[in-house]
Amino acid sequence: MLERTAKKREKRDEALPRRARQSPKVSAPCHGGTISEDESIISISTSSRPSSPPPIRKLTKPSAKPPPKPKPVVQSKSVPPKKGKKKEKVKMYPKDYAQMLLDQPPDPSAKRRQRFLKGMNIFYTGGDMTWASDATRGRMDLIVQHGGNLFPVFDPALVTHIISETSSPEPMLRALGLKKLGEVPDHIPIVKWNWVVSGQEGALGPLWEFAAYANRIPPIDVPVRSGKGKERAIVADQSRISAKQRKRSIHDSEDEEDDERQGPQVGPLQSPPSSRRLTARTDGPSTSRVKTEAADDPLAEFYAKARFDRDNAWSRHGEAGEDEDETDIDEPASDSDDDTAQKPGPPPPKGGWTCDSKEAQVKNGPNEFIAKKLEELMHLHKAKPGMDNHWRAFSYTKALRPIRKHPKPIRSYSEARKIKGVAHKTALKIMEIVETGDLRRIGYENTADVQIRKLFQGIYGVGQQTAYQWYAAGCRSLKDLKAGKGGVTLTPAQKIGIEFYDDINDRMPREEAQALFELIKPIALEINPKLEVEIMGSYRRGKADCGDIDIMITRCPDDGKTHAGILHHLLKALHEKNIITEDLALPEDPFDNEAIYRGLCRLPKFGSRRRRIDFLTVPWKSRGAALLYYTGDDIFNRSMRLKANRLGYSLNQKGLFAGVVRDPRNRTVKTNTGNIVASETEEEIFRMLGVPFQLPHQRVRG
Repeated sequence: MLERTAKKREKRDEALPRRARQSPKVSAPCHGGTISEDESIISISTSSRPSSPPPIRKLTKPSAKPPPKPKPVVQSKSVPPKKGKKKEKVKMYPKDYAQMLLDQPPDPSAKRRQRFLKGMNIFYTGGDMTWASDATRGRMDLIVQHGGNLFPVFDPALVTHIISETSSPEPMLRALGLKKLGEVPDHIPIVKWNWVVSGQEGALGPLWEFAAYANRIPPIDVPVRSGKGKERAIVADQSRISAKQRKRSIHDSEDEEDDERQGPQVGPLQSPPSSRRLTARTDGPSTSRVKTEAADDPLAEFYAKARFDRDNAWSRHGEAGEDEDETDIDEPASDSDDDTAQKPGPPPPKGGWTCDSKEAQVKNGPNEFIAKKLEELMHLHKAKPGMDNHWRAFSYTKALRPIRKHPKPIRSYSEARKIKGVAHKTALKIMEIVETGDLRRIGYENTADVQIRKLFQGIYGVGQQTAYQWYAAGCRSLKDLKAGKGGVTLTPAQKIGIEFYDDINDRMPREEAQALFELIKPIALEINPKLEVEIMGSYRRGKADCGDIDIMITRCPDDGKTHAGILHHLLKALHEKNIITEDLALPEDPFDNEAIYRGLCRLPKFGSRRRRIDFLTVPWKSRGAALLYYTGDDIFNRSMRLKANRLGYSLNQKGLFAGVVRDPRNRTVKTNTGNIVASETEEEIFRMLGVPFQLPHQRVRG
């Protein structure tokens, strides 16, 4: 009880100062006390109870509330962000952001998008100086979402596309780690982001239409028409294009075989595009003109195709130095009887085949100067990768022979257009040559990279693909190759090819080839007098000079013996006499009836040069087919093989076969090799094909 009373008193005493603050008036104390005149100090004294705490301490004492917590503690609480403020993003370099996208697993909740970039290895640069901007991040996200493989660092061996949003190439080159635009391999297109946008809108547009820089134009997609008029772009993989599609594409776009965008904007590695997008629809009357000619002579295109296939090592022809074993060690050689995918059928009603007539080679005609300029441009296009260059070269190939055969000098555009195979833009080039004596496009196309790759292709066993790989590795000279720059490793044959580069690439006089053959034949007959030894190739066709020497060896087996093993003994004897000096390709089995040897030879005298030589041993029953095959010329041979295929046969160096069955999905694959119907003499092969027999010098079509 006493405790409760004491607590009530304490509460009352504590309330006194509060009431004093609320009102300036002070009432007299209930129990006799004194109040000082100073209103700021209130003192109450009483003798009946203990004095209360000094009020001044109460006034100055801080509030009994707990002190405020420090700011870090307040911030640690999960307070939702205020409206309008975004969470600050972590700063990242573009390559780091790209790497992050690669590392993070796919988001299953993300919006599903069309994967039109699937299979493409893409390097993107938005020109960011330091950190990846929101635009760069967003576009990298879209590349991944659309199926593209985003590369954080540029790797020319893996990247297939470069997307650049910089107005000049310098920022892009910094991102790539390169110094010059020409260092970007020419098979890698550089396009703007709008190219991806075109895919989002329905279908990816042609690369050249979205070129990032005017002096670096990607290849032009030449469309191919299907039977119902639909178009699809030709892909660079030639193996996916049937021969029929290739034939159609030439007729559909012949009038647009290349572009006319002349001037300094033409880049060093790619050819500039036409001013309009190439489609199967052509302008003006030229399309109907081409189709009319095709209707008049439905097989005329095979002549040009044979020549073009020869130039691209797609056909295998007379000069052994240019056949399948010497195209490119990195590329699979075609079957020796490779023919186009033409279905067997009746012979052409008119127009005929190139091989059917004995045509003399056109030399020094009134338009030879024009033809040489166009031929030079054709070779430049052939030296460049890409299907656009492929078809441009083909277009020139179709026009060259008709131009050479034209009986009078070409003076006008209309006259040029009347010549078979001459399309609109070829006619414009002809007029430029006629009016100026030159063709500016040659200078634009003959860039340093083309010259260097052409130099590399002069090495034995090196084709376009290997030459390009060496160029991409940084090699710019034969000295670079010998030094192994860029990790290049040479085969023994390639080392020999570099050592005797000039000797191998210079054609030898006919007299030198004859002198070497007259040294070799007696040595072979000493080993076996019943051998038949023949020189073939351009020498047999009567040419004034030869690229190499091709010698065929066979033997009649009537006495029960063959020429098996002769090649081994002959090579040994020629090495001992220092006629054969280096081996380039040895036969797998020199004791077989069929064997091929390739090497270098020389006349055994001081100062003589190395020359290419090939020995071919063939079975006696195949001697006629082999003689026809290795004599050439290549265009004549190709035409013979195309005609044989159309008639239902197959012709190669072993003979003329009937009953051949081919895989309809891949006509280069034979499910039934058939049986030989002619092979022992050239005459019987000509007769079976309905071709008038022609002497070797009459077979020149090139």
